Amino acid sequence: MSFYLMLAGSVLIFLGVGFFIFIMLYFGVTKKKYERIVSGYLSRGLPMPDVYTVFYHGGFFTSFLLVRFMRKALRGKKVGTGKRHYQLSAESYDYFNTLPNELIAWIKRYYMLHIIELSIIIPGALFILLDRLLGAVVPGYAAYSG
Repeated sequence: MSFYLMLAGSVLIFLGVGFFIFIMLYFGVTKKKYERIVSGYLSRGLPMPDVYTVFYHGGFFTSFLLVRFMRKALRGKKVGTGKRHYQLSAESYDYFNTLPNELIAWIKRYYMLHIIELSIIIPGALFILLDRLLGAVVPGYAAYSG
């Protein structure tokens, strides 16, 4: 059993890493749209919580969090900033809802790609962790590795 948990976890982790590389390439292709949306939003003087402004300058590695902000604004939901929820102005929601569909369609795809990637990596990490925990807790567990 130990071998199979470790194998399944390793395969899922490697698949998740491959998917992560694909997401990096996809971000490179859609980066101009990303920057166009955010710079247009900021140039209009619309309110954005400070943490999301920092995420904008973080590039790819914080882009998911800013895309999550944009997705919530597109859906008309409040934006979370730590312990508080931040209600955007009506102009902010209008800005996102008046953008052309070809400019915002990638937001939904990009968000879903990250959700898929997390749903691959997290079970893989849990399988590896479970294998390690069982090996440490159950006497003779490694002897049953098949």
